[in-house]
Amino acid sequence: MICFNCKGNGFLRLRFESEQAIEQCQVCNSSGEVKDDEYYSQSWDDGLGSCSVYYGPPLEAEGDEGFKNYKIYPIKASDRF
Repeated sequence: MICFNCKGNGFLRLRFESEQAIEQCQVCNSSGEVKDDEYYSQSWDDGLGSCSVYYGPPLEAEGDEGFKNYKIYPIKASDRF
């Protein structure tokens, strides 16, 4: 499954005012893909001001209007089994 955080690029282009920086994607470890069988912390806004939090396999939020501000977070070493 393509990483939603970096859109499959393996890196993020960060911009602040006139500065630009490139950072490796922490969610997919710069591979551009996330594993369907690993669990990730995820959050999104339903558009009505209600924030939802989910811990599980990656959701397919691409193009779905119910997943505003969708974010997927990297797996911490302590979360691995």
